[in-house]
Amino acid sequence: MARCSPATLVLLAAAAATAAAGDSTPAPVNYVAGFAGTTTGYRPHGGDWDGWQHDVTLQLGYGRQLTPTVALELDAGPTLVRGSYSGFSLTPGLVWSVLPNLYLAARFAVPVDPQTNLVLLPGLGVCRPFGRVMPTLELNVSSAVGRGHPDLGLSLTAGLLVFF
Repeated sequence: MARCSPATLVLLAAAAATAAAGDSTPAPVNYVAGFAGTTTGYRPHGGDWDGWQHDVTLQLGYGRQLTPTVALELDAGPTLVRGSYSGFSLTPGLVWSVLPNLYLAARFAVPVDPQTNLVLLPGLGVCRPFGRVMPTLELNVSSAVGRGHPDLGLSLTAGLLVFF
């Protein structure tokens, strides 16, 4: 299951860039985000590595900056495999901007359909703010740990944040 949401840290990077530029306008603290991600590699529990999983996860989310470098986010959306519906997930996350264009993400995907699970999604992302809009690209390692048979995956997600 691919799921990446670089939105939160990207927001933080935008705030840092604004502060560095000497702009006296306060940075926005809220944002909406849209993401499209895919699983680039996957190893099931006890199995061998496989390549791209022919999946795409589309998510929309809301984020809120807690400090100039930390934000919370909640994303939700479906996963499609070979064009067919596969599941729906809620993905809360914490994003920490370590540099103006680099962030770390701690995400936890919770598939709610067809069955509940818990997927750990730590990630590393890059972003570039353009005013109140920020594109992102995030690489995540994933592991579904909620059913006692952890797997391992790599996913790549592109996103777009709009601050308000």
